[in-house]
Amino acid sequence: MRKISAVALFSGILSSWAFSQNGNETVSPSSTTRSHHASRLERASVTIDGIIDEEAWQRTSAANNFVQMRPNEGSPATQATDVRVLYDNDALYVAARMYDNPDSIIGELFRRDGDVLSDWFYVQIDSYFDRRTAFSFAVNPAGVKKDILISNDTQEDISWDAVWESSVGRDEKGWTAEFRIPFSQLRFSESAGELTWGVNFQRRIARNGEYSFWSPVPGDVGSYVGRFGTLTGIKGLSAPARFEVQPYVVSRLKRSPERNAGSPYYRSNDFFGNTGADFKYGVTSDFTLSGTINPDFGQVEVDPAVVNLSAFEIFFPERRPFFVEGSEIFSFGRTRNYNSYGGGQYFYSRRIGRQPQRGIGAAFVDVPDQTTILGAAKLSGKTSSGLSVGVLDAVTQRESARYIDGSGVEQTAEVEPLTNYLVARVKKDFDGQTFVGGLLTSVNRDLKDPAFQSLLHTSATTGGVDFEHRWGGRNWLLGGFIAGSRVSGDRTVVERTQRSSARYFQRPDADYLEVDANTTSLNGYAGEATLMKVGGGNWIGSLTYQEFSPGLELNDMGFASLADRRAFSTYAEYQDRTPGQTFRNYGIYAYSNHAWTFGGDRMFEIYSGGAYANLLTFWNLSAYGYWGPDVLSDKLTRGGPLMTVVGQYGTGFNVQTDSREKIVVGLGVFYRGDYSGEYDKYISFNVNLRPTAALQIQFSPQLGYERDTDIFITSVSDSLATATFGRRYVFADVGLTNLSLNTRVNWAFTPDLSLQFVIQPFIQVRNFSFFKEFLQPRTYDFAVYGRDKGTLAYDPATFQYTADPDGNGPAGTFTFGSGFGQDDFSFRSVRANLVLRWEYLPGSTIFVVWQHLRSHVGYVSDFQFGRDAGDLLREPADNIFLIKLSYWFGR
Repeated sequence: MRKISAVALFSGILSSWAFSQNGNETVSPSSTTRSHHASRLERASVTIDGIIDEEAWQRTSAANNFVQMRPNEGSPATQATDVRVLYDNDALYVAARMYDNPDSIIGELFRRDGDVLSDWFYVQIDSYFDRRTAFSFAVNPAGVKKDILISNDTQEDISWDAVWESSVGRDEKGWTAEFRIPFSQLRFSESAGELTWGVNFQRRIARNGEYSFWSPVPGDVGSYVGRFGTLTGIKGLSAPARFEVQPYVVSRLKRSPERNAGSPYYRSNDFFGNTGADFKYGVTSDFTLSGTINPDFGQVEVDPAVVNLSAFEIFFPERRPFFVEGSEIFSFGRTRNYNSYGGGQYFYSRRIGRQPQRGIGAAFVDVPDQTTILGAAKLSGKTSSGLSVGVLDAVTQRESARYIDGSGVEQTAEVEPLTNYLVARVKKDFDGQTFVGGLLTSVNRDLKDPAFQSLLHTSATTGGVDFEHRWGGRNWLLGGFIAGSRVSGDRTVVERTQRSSARYFQRPDADYLEVDANTTSLNGYAGEATLMKVGGGNWIGSLTYQEFSPGLELNDMGFASLADRRAFSTYAEYQDRTPGQTFRNYGIYAYSNHAWTFGGDRMFEIYSGGAYANLLTFWNLSAYGYWGPDVLSDKLTRGGPLMTVVGQYGTGFNVQTDSREKIVVGLGVFYRGDYSGEYDKYISFNVNLRPTAALQIQFSPQLGYERDTDIFITSVSDSLATATFGRRYVFADVGLTNLSLNTRVNWAFTPDLSLQFVIQPFIQVRNFSFFKEFLQPRTYDFAVYGRDKGTLAYDPATFQYTADPDGNGPAGTFTFGSGFGQDDFSFRSVRANLVLRWEYLPGSTIFVVWQHLRSHVGYVSDFQFGRDAGDLLREPADNIFLIKLSYWFGR
């Protein structure tokens, strides 16, 4: 049945916890408009060594008088900070003095861009001066660097990596930091006169959870970059020559056990080597062309193990650097809101270079793990008038597989066609408060092999426009989009699309849907509108309306599992950010979701509420609950008639101890039930250890028990099953046990040299019972075979069930089984990564990687940790060893 998952609810609560965490001015400390003057560095030089002793620093004025954002919003920062800014023709220089008790400074040593409790100092530059985009550079007292690209005023992209220098120092007054930020790493329009940029300086003091800003950023204002002050005095700059090349070499060894005895394609040691290059070129001062030749698109961290018995594809996040960096410019299709029913992703970059899509039915097959990407390029930038442009194009080559046919002869078959992927995005900003944009995606395949005619679309196109407008001091927001999709191809593949799990046009009781077996294209649309209050007091909230037409299809270039929906969502929250006698801050929220098909049938309805709090002791607490009435489902019968989904309810809570301590413990409990007897019971722990300033260990076990009463098994044609339109729909009850023991270790030797180890043990056991037949559309009525009707027999030799739906009656028998989804089974998996990363020069890195992959399937019906873990450890493993070296050339 459709249900709220434990993972989703845990993630939502953790997001709420995140809330409980910003000179020569002539204005008061609480002023919201500040300006600082940068001085030109004439003849003298500055050494980036963390010691602010050059005369040039002393001759320029300091930005100071920082103001707290939290915990005591609007109050002066508890510790003084002085910031000075210089520039020359090539770079911006920043020196910061953070006054503090040397014994109170928290400076953990960890990997670049890591998220560990620490003091920080940030330099944030809005060089476009559009009040929506900023380049953020940060360093902690241990010298760890972090760089973030901020877009759309508040959205952070931590994957962005620039090439810049910093150094830190400590003395009896506190700690210091120096930055050298090359202008080639920023984006700005060339001007003959003086430039004005947005700027802010932020300081974080971990021991008291303090965030303070030079240009104040109130917590009740739904704007971030828009609250920056200004940086003046920069003039006489010409656009920097921006050209970067990063060649790489990679060598890989894969050691695998022989799983298919006698296979001529088995190699116990599989060597692979490759070389290529990435480049960036400043086409103009506003636009950058990024490209790759013979790219290495392998990902360093493997995806988690999952067992998917549903009809829907599993979403995995993108991890490949070329696609992750700068991906925010292609974001489209989700307006900002606090709560929505769902939606699609119009550009899902993991479609590019995916595993070949055509399967070969042979005993011995040699098929590529992924499709080779011949080349890819991105053009992106933003003009001085506020026009943002992003274009990405990639070409994947035709892939073939070798196999041994039934006569023992080797054959070759194409498994993926030559394909071109294109995505283009434009967005026009108006005064930093309004934007209007558009998106176009296109996939075109060369389907020379007739086998692909019924498998893949020849072409797929989506396009749309979106907008956002803010007013009332940026505290109110209205946003929305409308988009259309079109897929084309052979009649057979378009018919398969109509019958897919996203839409099920063949449903016998859907009089507004019909399968067209002769059409060669399918069109659809989607739209969304949101009204939000994002700041300006204690209350925030949103109202969101969404539509996804039955013909909407995004999965050639995007990701979507839903169509045929109209939905309405609400959200309201009260926040108190003022520390009191018990809480540093707290919030209380409520929301609802409602969804219908285009035929008017109610598919989803949920009402939920909860609260969260950050105590004065720095403990975090949260609790929530929800309830939903009976609704209908057009998915459970997988193309059959509608089925009732009985009402559901759930609750949970989370607690986490003081994050400043060396040992931090979290506990989460979740329960979901419904009126048919289903339940989900989960308990999770999270233990974070910091034995030293350079070592962090995270252990996150989770144990869950589930019982489902409506797992789809199969459907069979039978003209006697008139109540269900000539088919019998077979379901079962399933008991499930899940255990995961995820562990992560981060060990930093220096700010540029780190070791990361991740291991993900996973055990799942499923047992099936009460095989039953669905009796009547729009109900939740079943008859159990062998108890309520007919007979059911099991053959352990073949793992087959034989059902006779009416015993001695005229209905024929049918069989099912011998596979996941019909038999009791256990799945055990261990996935481990060990990554040594060394940035031996700015922008130049060496990766040494070991990946360990091990899995086992057993046909058992009970969970026994000792047995299951033992079986897993006895299973042969894949081991992958990889070394990658890259070198950055740039100016």
